[in-house]
Parts: sequence; structure tokens; C-alpha cells
Amino acid sequence: MQKTEATLRPSEEYLYPALRLRDESSAVQKRVQAKKPATVPRSVPISVCSQARDIFYHNYVVGTTKPFDFLQNFYSTTCKDEHLNRSIDAVALAYLNYQRHSSSAEEEARQHYVSAIGCTSAALQSSDQAKHDSIILAILFLDLYEKITNKEPAFHGAWAAHLSGALTLVKLRGDQQFKDPSIIRMLMRLSTNLLISCVASDKPVLSDLIALRNTIVTHFPTPVDPKWRESDLMIEFASLRQDIQKGVLSDNDAILALVDLDAKFVRLGMEVPPAWRYETVQVDIKSIHHYESFHHIHPAEHIAQMWNTLRLTRILLNELICSRCLDYQRRQKSSPELLAIHQCATRAIKEMASDICASLPQYIEDPPLSFLEAFTKAESPNADSRVETRVSLVRQQNPAHHLPCYRLIFPLFVAAQSSAVSSSLWKWVIKQLRFMADYHAIENAMSVAEILESGQKQKIWNVYAMLGSYAFVC
Repeated sequence: MQKTEATLRPSEEYLYPALRLRDESSAVQKRVQAKKPATVPRSVPISVCSQARDIFYHNYVVGTTKPFDFLQNFYSTTCKDEHLNRSIDAVALAYLNYQRHSSSAEEEARQHYVSAIGCTSAALQSSDQAKHDSIILAILFLDLYEKITNKEPAFHGAWAAHLSGALTLVKLRGDQQFKDPSIIRMLMRLSTNLLISCVASDKPVLSDLIALRNTIVTHFPTPVDPKWRESDLMIEFASLRQDIQKGVLSDNDAILALVDLDAKFVRLGMEVPPAWRYETVQVDIKSIHHYESFHHIHPAEHIAQMWNTLRLTRILLNELICSRCLDYQRRQKSSPELLAIHQCATRAIKEMASDICASLPQYIEDPPLSFLEAFTKAESPNADSRVETRVSLVRQQNPAHHLPCYRLIFPLFVAAQSSAVSSSLWKWVIKQLRFMADYHAIENAMSVAEILESGQKQKIWNVYAMLGSYAFVC
């Protein structure tokens, strides 16, 4: 019901002189019609740097593996430490460039990196500021930038210099830092990354790093998990490899030491807690992503990474055993014991390679039919156009399987490059890598497939560096 005017009693009109309800509907309608409709923007522009930060934060801080989850306790958007802000921007933009091949992101990342170096150097001039957590964090991110952008696993130069500098600063900070669980998490990441740098560059593990790890264990807030135990065995692997290369051990002693270390990796696999175990699923019909008629289901991606690191390390160990056995046989008379060791090592390589292949179905994803149809229609005879089309189409897909898929490239390469595995496994791995390249736009998968197809032996850790090392395989 519509009122033309409300009637007020005299007392009410005195108290509320403005309260008169009139029929204003027609007048309001005319005023609205006279106005031009407001233009509502379809989207709010977001800067490239903001996009980069969001993507980086999702994948490294709050994602499935969360290698830098401790950052939440040290950093906020109101952070005033410019060295930390610039270093995060640098690595985030470098990561965005990796994902999207953006020339603007690449250039901006380089500018932020240079600026971060300057800000960090300035902060280090103050003995007090040099001990701040933000300095260690900034150095970790500068190192991560180097791993994304610099593909050479040389221990000299920037590839490892940042972490070595951070290790020196940790020594200056004293024991007080080990009372904070968040700082311990940060130092664990530092120690893990530096350990990988030593292994990948074929250098001995620094004594200061071993001392840091020993100190961390004494302050560990929770029981040591299998990944930490695996890292301890990697230190033994690096040290033993150095002794063998220097000729410190005789052939016989080297073989026995390698066999003993391999047994420790086997024991680690048998002693993992129930939460770290995987399920083996038998299938009646193999998909294109099954090498054999079974696959593994891991409780979480970081657990799959732990297992595949164990497997690929055992492949490398047992390849060394086979190599030393053959060298020994050429110089000395063969023996039944030596032959048995060689056969056992060959079986171990085949078993580990098979298990790496069995980890693939859980993390590789077939694109939906609509994607394949669009991809087929968009095919172009021009190679550059095909790459652009593929990247454009992949961006429309859910990227949830991209990084887990990417992290399988190196274990698959280690499995396929071994002379102990069958040609059928070698061909199958190349097919999977080409699938990743074609349908997930992972260009490095094609690069690794071509390395395998060439038949030329590549240094294992050169390929690891080419893939971005622990910037993607944390």
C-alpha cells in the first residue's frame, strides 16, 4: 500500500518536523533514468609482483609440501625489512617466469635480486642486524633464486655461496636460536639445501654443516622423521664417494663400504613409521602410465619424495657397486662372492627403478577430453606456435598436478639412464616425459626425454641442476 502523506498529530509534528512521507516514486524513477549506468570493471588489475607472491606463497609456504612453512612465523605484508621483501619478490618473480615464461617477470626478478643483494649487504654491515632472522631468510630466498635461474651445479660462485654465508652467520648467532622451534625449522631447511648442494656438486659435506645438524638434533622438538634420517645417510654417501674418488679405500674395502651403506638405506625403508608407508595397488588393466600392473599410493607428496630419493640414491649406490666390481674383476681374479654382490646390486637397481615408475600414476593426470579436443584443433605446423598454444591451453587447467609431476622427472631420469634396466623401461620413461611435455607444458620434461634418447651419458647432477634442483624438489 502506498501513502501520499502521513498525518501527524500537532505534538508529533512539533517533535518530528522532518517526518513527512510523500509519494516520491515517480520522481526517483525519473532521476535514475536520467543517470548513465555506472561502468563496473570486469576485473581488478593485479600487479605481476603481487601475482608472483601469491603463487610462490601457495606453492612454498602453505601448499602440499610446504618447504618454507616457517615463513608464516617471521613474515607479514607489513614487513619493513627491505632485504627480505626484495629477496622474496626476486624469487617469486623468478618462479612466475618459470611457470609462464614472462619476459617482464624475468626482468623484474633480476632487478629485485640486484636490489636484494644490495640491501642484504648493507644490513650485514651492522653486527646486530646481521644476526636477525630476516637476514637468514633473505639469504635462503636469494639462494633459491639462484637455483631457479642458474643451472650449473658448480660449488664455487653464487650457486652455493649464499648458503655458505648463511652458515657462517648461524655460527655467530649462538645457542639461543635453538630454543625457538620456528628457527629450528628454518635452520633445518638451510642444512638440507646446503647438503644437497654439496652432494650435487660432488664436494665433501662441510664440517660446519655437520656440526649444525648435530646441534639441531639435540634441540629437536619432535622425533626425527625419515627425511632427516635419509639426509644423514646422504652425508655418508657423499663422504664415501669422496674417499673412493681419492683412492683412500682399496677396491675390496670400497665395495664392502658401499654394500654396508646400501643396507642402511634398506633398513631405513623397513623402519619408517606407519604414517610414512605407501600402499601397493594391483590393477587388472594397465593405463598408459603403468609400467607394470601395480602402482603405489603415498599418503602425501613429501612422503613420495622421501621414497623416491631413497630409491634413486640406492640406484646410484648400486651402480657404484657394479662399477667397482667390474674394475676389481679386470685387475684381479673373479670370485663367486664378487659375482653374487654384482648380481644383487643389479637386482636392486631394477627393483628401485620399477618402484620409481610405480609412483607415477598417483601424480600424473590425464587432461580432460575437452582439453585434448582443443589441443588437437589448435595444432599448428609451426613449432613455436605449437608451444604457445600448448602453454595457453595448459594455463586453463588445474595446476594441482604440475609440480608433483615435475618432481618425478629427476627420479625417472635416474631410473632410465641406468645400464642395468631394460630397454622397455627406458622407452616407457621417455614416453611419460613426452606426455608431461605435450599435455602439461613441462618443457624440461622434453629436454630430459631428448637427453635419454640421445644415448649420451650425462652427469646425473647436471640434469638435477638443469631441473632447478631443490627449488622444485624440496
